[in-house]
Amino acid sequence: MIRLNAFNISRCRFLSKKKLKGAVEPILKSFGIDNAELSITFATDSEIKALNKIYRHRAAPTDVLSFSMREGKRIARDSDILGDIVISVDRARAQAKTFGTSFKEEMKLYIIHGVLHLLGYDDEEPAARKKMRRKEQELLNIISK
Repeated sequence: MIRLNAFNISRCRFLSKKKLKGAVEPILKSFGIDNAELSITFATDSEIKALNKIYRHRAAPTDVLSFSMREGKRIARDSDILGDIVISVDRARAQAKTFGTSFKEEMKLYIIHGVLHLLGYDDEEPAARKKMRRKEQELLNIISK
């Protein structure tokens, strides 16, 4: 069973928890994951900027932050608890305008991006970023049907 906790501290209306779970479940199932727990928090630019500064030492807002519970020496890699994702609603609005996409499509992409990070994908190096972008597009096609 997929257990999803959703928090909206951005005061923005967004997808219902049912629709959010409907996006997350196919992503996880594509990796063969039937049992998992994760949380997604929707934040503003100022809130995610503060987290980005604390955890990544970057004093700027970002679109998605992921905090994997499968990383570190003392964490079981096969734990059902995947971790936490924080998504900037403000970044999604701005990027949708910049890229000519919809807010909803940006949010789907951010959810996918966050889940991929929880599952060990990285986008710091060019080759890893390319691999992650391909997987994002594949999963976007799955959840957009």
